[in-house]
Amino acid sequence: MKKVVACCGLLALLTVAPAFAYNGVDVAAVRRQAESGNPESQSQLGVLYASGVGIAQDKTEAVRWYSKSAEQGFPLGEWNLAFMYLRGEGGLKEDPAKARELFQQAADKGFAPAQYDLAMMYIFGIAGEPDRVQAEKWLRRSAGQKYRAAEKKLAELLGR
Repeated sequence: MKKVVACCGLLALLTVAPAFAYNGVDVAAVRRQAESGNPESQSQLGVLYASGVGIAQDKTEAVRWYSKSAEQGFPLGEWNLAFMYLRGEGGLKEDPAKARELFQQAADKGFAPAQYDLAMMYIFGIAGEPDRVQAEKWLRRSAGQKYRAAEKKLAELLGR
């Protein structure tokens, strides 16, 4: 009987407590900010939908929120949306060229992870011919921001 009461109490607490996702994020607060047009919150809400952490997983909703963020030129939104195009998720048709365009936009704004991913597209010739010069350029920019994956790949590319 005590276990039943304890379980009911816990369930009652969970229904009135705010929903938190990773890092103690208040999902309702993120949603309010996203709906008010905040591009960072829009991207964050997209991540929550894409991952299903703290909220039901819904890749279509993730694409919707990443798109809103990207439309405002927010690099993290552009970067996240690029992956959805690259993998053809959330109702999007797989489109490596669109992914590359979005990585380029975020990379041009100095976003180190996008610079790295754009370099990888150049290395492997995804959505275009392989281009070692462009790959090295973007790896150098990303590595210059101490992005570890770029530092490692640049050393590998240069034979160090």
